[in-house]
Amino acid sequence: MVLGVDFGRKKTGTAFMDMNIKIPFPLLLIEESNARKVKRALMDIIEEKNIDTVVFGLPLSDEGKESEWCSEIRRFSDFLLKSVKVNVVFVDEYGTSKEADYILRGRKKNVKKKANDLIAAALILENYLNVLNMNNKNDNV
Repeated sequence: MVLGVDFGRKKTGTAFMDMNIKIPFPLLLIEESNARKVKRALMDIIEEKNIDTVVFGLPLSDEGKESEWCSEIRRFSDFLLKSVKVNVVFVDEYGTSKEADYILRGRKKNVKKKANDLIAAALILENYLNVLNMNNKNDNV
């Protein structure tokens, strides 16, 4: 099982995916800014869903460069890895929040506010699948 994480300062969206089915499902919105509490919530998900890979989205710039926030996400992943044994992968999450906004167009503001990070986490897992598919195509060439 794979966990997608849209890590944020105040909210962290999560989604999960069975690699046999390859369909991401939004899971839990962690409305917390305390890193220890976010870590605890993620550890609970990892245990409950038997997660072996955690995919963090990195908000790269238009040029593909990492921001200071990317460094924070990497530091948090190291913090998480001190407590759980999982593979950690980073994928570009550029545009996932805007795509989530588009998916949620026409919905009430309070629904959008809650669902945006969940959908972004699912889109991060889609990006992960795209990276895997690209790597498999390159291996077959």
